[in-house]
Amino acid sequence: MRIFTLLCALLSVSAMAQTQYFGDKSQRAAVEQAVNYYLEGSLLGDPKVIAQAFHPNAKVQGIRDGQHKVYDMKTFLGFFSTDKPRKHTTKIVSVDIENNAASVRAEWDMGSWKYVDYLSLLKQNEQWKIVNKIYTVVQKDQKK
Repeated sequence: MRIFTLLCALLSVSAMAQTQYFGDKSQRAAVEQAVNYYLEGSLLGDPKVIAQAFHPNAKVQGIRDGQHKVYDMKTFLGFFSTDKPRKHTTKIVSVDIENNAASVRAEWDMGSWKYVDYLSLLKQNEQWKIVNKIYTVVQKDQKK
């Protein structure tokens, strides 16, 4: 039993060590909670959960088919449906917090490719919300 407990503790430390933190660590849990609404909602395909993470005026931007795309929240949330839950893994790679502003890098592992999201958050009225998301798609090396 002690070995099992020790193994669990080591795995927890290892998982935490994978995320890099910068700036004001006292707000870490609150920032991660906001981001996790988005990440967990995406797995469920639930736009209502995802909406909890974003400011209503947030924008989502990226390059798709060589074109700069900008989506408002209504359009972005329309990409998700509880009828189509997704099978991917997500992780928060880094968190940088200073005063009432934060930046988070999150990744979605989709198998042979991944999304990399750069999320900008602001804290207003004691709540952190994503105000801007930019994304890119990365093909993974299939030779590994």
